[in-house]
Amino acid sequence: MTFIDQRRATNWVFRGMGSPEWDYTPSVGRLRLDYRLTEEIRVFNAFKKSAGLHLPILPANDWDWLALAQHYGLPTRLLDWTTNPLVAAFFAVSFGPAEKSAFIYAHQITEDDVIDTDADTDPFKIGKVGFLLPDRSVARIVSQRGLFSVHPKPNQPWAPKSFLKDRFEVEPDLRRRFRSRLSTLGIDDAHIYADLAGLCQMLKWRYESGLGIGMLTR
Repeated sequence: MTFIDQRRATNWVFRGMGSPEWDYTPSVGRLRLDYRLTEEIRVFNAFKKSAGLHLPILPANDWDWLALAQHYGLPTRLLDWTTNPLVAAFFAVSFGPAEKSAFIYAHQITEDDVIDTDADTDPFKIGKVGFLLPDRSVARIVSQRGLFSVHPKPNQPWAPKSFLKDRFEVEPDLRRRFRSRLSTLGIDDAHIYADLAGLCQMLKWRYESGLGIGMLTR
């Protein structure tokens, strides 16, 4: 695919969006119109206080805590990205309204864009959008080849000019075919989520889609 071939350099990252109406606003700023930093920090600290009971090893710093919180669905100032364009394509066509086009966005980052977690120890005091390379202890992050953008103003959409040209559109009538093709390449819920829930989602999707399952049981 030309879109991927032109972006083979290792400093390209990708994100799938299931609707052209979605923007780059992190969940902690998108879910409430009255966003406040103090409330964001309060929710984050509540997660840290209680989550330790469920973890065999505690995250090393607040950056790792924040990545873990994002992974499990806590509203945060992070957005998910991947270095694998096929993973981004999976998220683009798997979510969002079926009657809308899906998009795969590409963004080229530099060393200056990567957050130095030793120098910038507080995720809530960064001055610009940066990219977090998370700890690799979470299976989903590894299987998704994931990383995160971190937003100092999470209630405001982020819209680099590059998004206008560095994107690939999957038209509505091609979404289903695109997902089926990704499945033949091994990019499905079982791979993406790397757990029993992902396996069941993959089998459910194949069942609902009328795709063969027998070969998977041999």
